[in-house]
Amino acid sequence: MISTRPSRVSHGSRFVVLSIAAALAVGLVSVAANAAVTLQNMEIIKIVDGDTVHVLDQSGKKIKIRMVGMDTPELHLATENGFQGQLPWGDDAAEYLAQLLPLGAKVEVISFGQDKYGRTLGQVIYRGLNVNVEQVQQGHAVSYVICNTGACTKQDLEEQLTATLQSACNEAQKARRGIFSASNPLKELPFEFRLRLQHRKPDKFVGDLRTQEYVTPERYKEIPACDRLF
Repeated sequence: MISTRPSRVSHGSRFVVLSIAAALAVGLVSVAANAAVTLQNMEIIKIVDGDTVHVLDQSGKKIKIRMVGMDTPELHLATENGFQGQLPWGDDAAEYLAQLLPLGAKVEVISFGQDKYGRTLGQVIYRGLNVNVEQVQQGHAVSYVICNTGACTKQDLEEQLTATLQSACNEAQKARRGIFSASNPLKELPFEFRLRLQHRKPDKFVGDLRTQEYVTPERYKEIPACDRLF
């Protein structure tokens, strides 16, 4: 497990001690149960935005890939007022991804199963380059590791390249690249933008990769952006 160290969590006027193990036991935290599967010779046919692509598998079936472990600024988020984006950062992320993955490129996808929208969750590898990590490294995405269904084991975090993504994010932030630019930084992280425009509140406990402790959803800002585990 990641940790059983307790984190103090406030519920109104009372405090309870919540460990990651306890959170798992009551279903507050979930982690990827699907073993990673490598899909070979997937052909890039569309760049949707900075973290989503369409590919054709070897049988000609179209698959939508949501690149995991990272989150790029929104380009066309569906809202009650039509599609909204985080410009120019969303455009920058999509354009850089298009440079990395030209149409027709044959890529390898390390798949971690599907999400509730039917998208394949995966890492995209092209000519030896992990494109997920590259987007974070260049400041076009923030690290965004999510644990789904099961128990968050060391192997799960290693397969998702959690430490690598965390390091890449912190490096981009230190170098003031892209969304961390000193002159024009991203105003809201992508998940904050989605929450605000879709009138939702944070609902995931958030882990700190440095201390290995969780905080309640509303306290996520206490953890540096690059060190969060959702």
